[in-house]
Amino acid sequence: MMLDLQSSGSHNVDGNWKALGKLLIYCSGCSKGGLSNNIDIPGHFVYRTRFSRTSGKSFLLPQCRSDVLYVSDPCEHLDQGEEGDVGFFRGVFKSFSISRVRKMLIDKDANLHATEVCPYCKAKLWSMLQANMIPQSACHRLGAYDDGIEYYVCLNGHMLGICTLLPLSDSEETSELE
Repeated sequence: MMLDLQSSGSHNVDGNWKALGKLLIYCSGCSKGGLSNNIDIPGHFVYRTRFSRTSGKSFLLPQCRSDVLYVSDPCEHLDQGEEGDVGFFRGVFKSFSISRVRKMLIDKDANLHATEVCPYCKAKLWSMLQANMIPQSACHRLGAYDDGIEYYVCLNGHMLGICTLLPLSDSEETSELE
């Protein structure tokens, strides 16, 4: 992933290596009144993270699937009150400045979030939910409720998101324990 991102020089233009380093090892969480109004989960370093280019395709509309997006598995925060199990995920676009997603956000005249900024590079954020650019495949990829997903992309191509995870059935829990 790092070689692929570096090969296009994307982080010479789209953010910086310090922000990317933080994105790789830090779950940003969320605070009450921030991007997710009703829950408060502190940010933390993650023990292990796996980013996938293939999974990234699930977060792109069909007309944007030529873009390259690396996405992490969700960082699970279990039993978060009425929200249930919450997952945070993050990602990074290769060459975001020339991506179809960025062009589509600009063409749609999507609004940048009024107050919140990217926790990794402090750039302004677009809401992919408000831009109506979250495909159904993202919910399936995360194991989330259909209406329980939201993610943001900053001006530098960093992605951060939150989802309400579907509960495991007893048979799935049993097979995972074996």
